[in-house]
Amino acid sequence: MIDPKIGILVAVIYGIVETLEKFGLAKKYAHLLALPLGVVGSFFFLQFSSIAEYIVYGLFAGIASVGTCDTFCNVFDTINIKDPLHKE
Repeated sequence: MIDPKIGILVAVIYGIVETLEKFGLAKKYAHLLALPLGVVGSFFFLQFSSIAEYIVYGLFAGIASVGTCDTFCNVFDTINIKDPLHKE
């Protein structure tokens, strides 16, 4: 059964990755950093019986946070595109 705390872990990793990007870390490096952050975070926030579960769910949390980050960025970029015919 999936622990609901994974959602919180995804949000925390997402926040860390976005903060690192705002401080100037390249997007590709910040997203790569999400994977080890997920694994380390799973050891602190989640309760499982084996190390393999910590690693798998940590990787899942890291990948989910990167996917969330990319999705939000794409949506905001789409919203912020200005219509060339619209003059301000």
